[in-house]
Amino acid sequence: MPLVLTPQCVEAKLVMSQGGVPIINRWYVDVGASPTPAILALVSAVIDGWITTDYASQISNTVAFEQIICTDFAVNNGAQDIAVPTTTTGAATGAPVAANAALVASLRTQQTGRNFRGRTYTPGMVAGHVTDAQHASVGHAAAVNTAFTNLVSLMVAAGYKLSVLSAYLNNALRAVGLLTEIVSIITNTKIDSQRRRTAN
Repeated sequence: MPLVLTPQCVEAKLVMSQGGVPIINRWYVDVGASPTPAILALVSAVIDGWITTDYASQISNTVAFEQIICTDFAVNNGAQDIAVPTTTTGAATGAPVAANAALVASLRTQQTGRNFRGRTYTPGMVAGHVTDAQHASVGHAAAVNTAFTNLVSLMVAAGYKLSVLSAYLNNALRAVGLLTEIVSIITNTKIDSQRRRTAN
């Protein structure tokens, strides 16, 4: 996504790798004020704690959590906070499945349409997460859904809003980005591909 200046917006980027191949998840946070270095560090701390309590358990131990990069999206050349996660690898054991296999968490706002929905591809599936070549287990899907529901709640507890950032309107870049709060998560059992979410 191109940088479209967005008031009160922090981009939170989780940089991972598996077998030397980079994997990046990005989320956008409405922090309710102009982002400062202290706010960037606080958003990073929320992500860091969430990795340990929720996300790592659903990710193969062959996936490394390398960096949390929080960037001020309100200005050009915005400040960054770069941290190494406390939990450095996933915790799920078992044979890894194909590297591109991922479960998708659909991030929903109260509005409909592509401008108001986001997605996160959860990498690092293992054999115990799948029931056949096309589907994850109900349990894994539910656990991923709970993890992202908890991330929304953790941001709210910190005074922030996990949001969808809309950079386009009618196929043209917006002059100013639009943040819309995420209010629900939908995760089904269909296995998707994360190849477009890798950084190479």
